[in-house]
Formats: sequence, structure tokens, C-alpha cells
Amino acid sequence: MSDRPALVAVVRQPLPARPDAVFDEWTDAARLAEWMCPRPARCLNVQADPRTGGRLRFDIEEAGRTFQVSGTYLTLDRPHRVAFTWTCSTWPDPAIQSIVTVTIEPDGDDASIMTIEHELLPPALVQQHAHGWKIISAQLASRLRLAGQSGQEPRVSPMNPAL
Repeated sequence: MSDRPALVAVVRQPLPARPDAVFDEWTDAARLAEWMCPRPARCLNVQADPRTGGRLRFDIEEAGRTFQVSGTYLTLDRPHRVAFTWTCSTWPDPAIQSIVTVTIEPDGDDASIMTIEHELLPPALVQQHAHGWKIISAQLASRLRLAGQSGQEPRVSPMNPAL
């Protein structure tokens, strides 16, 4: 048994959508721009090339400061799993690469359970990222809930300045 603190941020979130719809939210740049940044931060630009080895990038504005998060898709197993590397320009060592794994399990006919595991984080940033993923997961749940109430696919807002 190790005395080292866990270097993994884990968030589980029930979602009111089928796994294929949740998977699509994680692989489409315009959709990611709608919910991926924990508010009040906002995505200014999102790039996603959803294929193994494809790049992922978020330009984020928060409290008047702009920074970048980038990575590479490692796994795309539709509709169950997405994994990608993650590094942030504000980290003490921005060359560190962590790994985000999103697992999507069906929960009945029209719902899912999403688990986000963010591992290999710098120890001082685990709690911050756990909090951020919790906010982001709730934002995604809200987006999918609104789409379900309207009976339509989640839309991309033309008013979103991120696009």
C-alpha cells in the first residue's frame, strides 16, 4: 500500500442521453465549445480532430486571461470510451501530459452514466481539476436535459462567442 496521494481526479455523472449522443458531444468541436469550459470561463476556440492521433485544443478565457489546453486523442471506442492527453499552458511545467479517459455506460434506454478519470496530473492540481470536471459534467447534463425536453438533438448556439 502506498502513502502517496492519488493523482487521479474522478467524476461520475448521470446524463439524460444515450451513450452515442454523449460520445458525439466529446468529439465535435462546436458541441465541446458549448459546455467544456467550467463557467464563468469560456471557450474562445475549440479544435477537434476525433481520430486516434488527432489533435484537440481549447483556447480559454478566464478572468481576463487567455490560456490553452491541448492534447491528442488516444482512444475512440464509439459509443463507450474517449481518451486523450491533456496539457495546460498555465501548469508549472506545461510539458507534462496527463490523460483524460471518459467512459460512457448505458443507464436504461435513454440515459447514461459518464465517468471522467483524469490521471497523471501534477499533485497540486488534482483537486482543482476534480472541481472543474464536476462543473463541466453538470454543464453537459444541463445541455442534454434541455435538448431532451425539446425533443431535439443538442444545438450549437449561434450566440456562443466561442465559435
